[in-house]
Amino acid sequence: MTTPTVGTVPRGLQRQQRAEEFVRQVLELCADSKRAQADLRSGLGLPYDRCQRMHRHLMRLVPDEMRHPEGRRPYYAVASLIAARSRRTRDEDAGREEAGQKPSDTAKEGAEGGAPTGKELSWWRRPNLGASLADAVNRGLMAPGSAESELHLLARTGSDSLHARLPALIGQVHGRGAVVDWAVLLEDLAWWDFTQDRIATRWLEAYFRSRDAAERAAEKAAASDDSNDDTSKETQ
Repeated sequence: MTTPTVGTVPRGLQRQQRAEEFVRQVLELCADSKRAQADLRSGLGLPYDRCQRMHRHLMRLVPDEMRHPEGRRPYYAVASLIAARSRRTRDEDAGREEAGQKPSDTAKEGAEGGAPTGKELSWWRRPNLGASLADAVNRGLMAPGSAESELHLLARTGSDSLHARLPALIGQVHGRGAVVDWAVLLEDLAWWDFTQDRIATRWLEAYFRSRDAAERAAEKAAASDDSNDDTSKETQ
């Protein structure tokens, strides 16, 4: 089976590039205008038809084919989440951007406890919401039980409840070192009503994969410390 294409670019890649471009434009908009940031933040957690202050900024950014409310809703949700970042989180994001560090690099560093590799990860290996929750747990920002319960709850919830829970959840996850890949989140929200089970499975897999890597790294470090202590005692 061949991959659908538009011109010479696969359709899936076009969607990903479109998500990346939208996120870039929203970040620039928030950085350039406090009024625009406030307008976008005003829609946080609200349904699309109550986001009146956001239209003047997003009508030109959301793809033309997403003219129906359900299609526009994920874009508005992600834009409001970006605009609602704390000053500390915005500064951290700006610092990572200046350093050329991607969200995938930071999430990998949090999972493995080492320096990021700098290698470009494929779209499906970039940090989704599950990986972001694991990143927060690995950094001590969130309890493992709370993160797992939230993921299992999200896996069973519909789009309305998902959008309602995201602001508080992202507030716990993003900042203080943990990261969110906004473009990946946008794509997942856009497809939630069509492939909810598949997306929820990816989130759970990413969460437990990252947690397992962090736990194995911690066990290895502890074993190394014990070995060094034993060696030190023998030489005394």
